[in-house]
Parts: sequence; C-alpha cells; structure tokens
Amino acid sequence: MSNYLLTRRRILGAIGSGTGGGAVSLAGCTTNATDSTETANETPENTSSDNENKNESNDSAAEDQQPEEKEEEENLDPPENGAVVFVYDDGPIEDYTKAFPVHQEFNAPATVGIVSKFVGRSDDWMNLEHLEALTTAGWEISSHTVQHTPLAAYELIEDAKPEDTAIHAEEYRHGHQEGLTVEITDGNHSVTREVAGLGGDSDDNLSVELEHPVKHSFSAGDAVIRYPADQMHEALRESQRDLEELGFAVTTLLAPYDDFDEWSMEFVPEYYDGVANARHGSRINDSEEFNPYATQRRYFIEFTSPEYVKQDLDEIADRGALGVLGAHSAKKEVTEERIRETLQWVNDRGIEVMTLREAIERFAH
Repeated sequence: MSNYLLTRRRILGAIGSGTGGGAVSLAGCTTNATDSTETANETPENTSSDNENKNESNDSAAEDQQPEEKEEEENLDPPENGAVVFVYDDGPIEDYTKAFPVHQEFNAPATVGIVSKFVGRSDDWMNLEHLEALTTAGWEISSHTVQHTPLAAYELIEDAKPEDTAIHAEEYRHGHQEGLTVEITDGNHSVTREVAGLGGDSDDNLSVELEHPVKHSFSAGDAVIRYPADQMHEALRESQRDLEELGFAVTTLLAPYDDFDEWSMEFVPEYYDGVANARHGSRINDSEEFNPYATQRRYFIEFTSPEYVKQDLDEIADRGALGVLGAHSAKKEVTEERIRETLQWVNDRGIEVMTLREAIERFAH
C-alpha cells in the first residue's frame, strides 16, 4: 500500500499512540479510549536645533522601549511550570452555561471547536452572542469544520465488489454525511459516489451506503474511503470563512472524531496554524519537540479517572510541558464540579492556562 494511503490507524500505530473505536453521531466526535494504559501575535519643518532635540528624544524613546521589547520576547517562552489548553468540542450551549462560568472563577481561557453550521441552529447550540461573550473573556474560537465533517481516510475492512453499494471500512463516519460525495481509491483506481446514508443492522456492522454501485473491485487493506480534495477544501475553508464573517479570528482546527491523518495533512496547513487533536492517546506534548500539526490531546473527564489526570498534571509541571485536555460539556459526566476540580489542580501546580493559539505561539519552534 502506498505511503499516501496510510490511514490514521496505521499512523497512530507507528507512533505508539493508542485510540479506541468510538460511539458516533455528533457526540461521536468522542472515542472510547480510556486511560488504562496512561503514565500520560503633515509634519512641520524642523530647525537644526529642533532636529537635534528630536534625535535626542528619539534616542531616549528607543532606550525606554528596549526593556519592553525584551520583556515581550521573554513572555513568548513556554512557562516554567508548563501550560494546559482546555478544548471543548462542537459548541453546545453547555460550553456557555456549564464550562464558561467555572473557567471564569479561575480567570482561565479555553478553546472551543465550533461546527459553523451549528451556530444558533437551536437552543441546544451556542449562538453569536454566546461566542462573543467567550471571546471577550479571552477564549478562542477554533474550527470544527462546516458540519462535523470527517477529514481522515478510512481503510476498507471488507472487499468491495463492482455491484456493491455498501462500503465497510474501519470507521463509518462518512455515512453521517448524506448527500456528500466520497472517494474510494487504492491509489491506482478511484471512483466517487454520493452518500445515501448510514447502513448496517448493528453497531458492529455499520457501513457507508452509496446511491450507486462502485462498479469496480477494491481490496480490503489496499483501498480507503475518504472525501475528495474539493470537499476537503470546502469543509476547511468554508468553516473558517463562516466564523470569520461572524467576527472571529480562526487560526486553529479541532478535527472531528479525533481523526487526523496524512490525507488531512494534505489540506489543513493551507488554512490553519495547528490542530488541537492531531494525535489522540496522551495529554502531554513535549515543550522542546512540539509540532502544532501533531498535537496530542486526551479527555480529562470522559474515559479517564482523576488519578490519571493528576498524574499527567504533575508531569506537565515537572517537565514544563504542554497539556491539551478535551471534553464534551454536553455529556452528563462533564459536570461543573469536575471542571472546577481540574482547574484547581492546575492552579495548585502553578500551571498556566492558555488557548491553543497562544500555545502554538509559545511552544512551537
């Protein structure tokens, strides 16, 4: 199989980061990975005398400015005790009603991954007023694509025959995007088909249903299903444009379903400076080797325990590392109290809380 067809599963295996399969639907931007394996920017003419005075004044001003410039440069260094970025997914109203008030208690910002088509869609989702309140308080708006669009290529786990209208792949995420076009390719042959919906009769047998047969044979393990280049550009470009038209600076991406691979990487850097969850399986990013397109994120309430989170925070503080902590605030287990205690642990260890945009400015070399 050619290198460019590597899928997320193989990439994560190569780097030693584990991730589980996942429950899906919109809340399916989560995975079922647990912490069981963690350790974890008109002048009047002057006389000669005036010019001399002006030069002296400029020299003095320059001297006065030098310490300020030096101080500003020092502030761009990673914090001695490390930093954490809280990243909340999707943009549900709970980000505003549940997470935001608790963060305000600690004067701590966060990053929210916003699906641009969901803004103000119903009372279940944050609207423009809510997002403006967050950014006024120092929060960052990050793109989560136009409509929670999977950006990865998924390897076929069953052969596809010419007459087939169902594609069985390692993930079935594309089945949630009815009406969009997918590409099935093995690097030599490619076909594009419109998605009819999600198929299968059980969670263990879900498939991507196509409007028409593939009319070509594709072998499991050699072929992938993915969005073609034009739709990848649209999902990334239109989300950024929509959010910027609302008045927000959008420079980072939160990848739906925690799925980011070589196919995603072909397009994302054209629009974004970094990805909050390019790799899933650890919360800790080394300060000396931080790559904003390989950011590691893991949840801090879902699929974990307080012991593992505190263990990781200890390591972040000891190493001066960058931690990226995720959560879906709409989930019942993500309570105000669990958010508050995590922020208190961060505060107790002297770890600085920042947005992903600021983390990239201070940690990326």
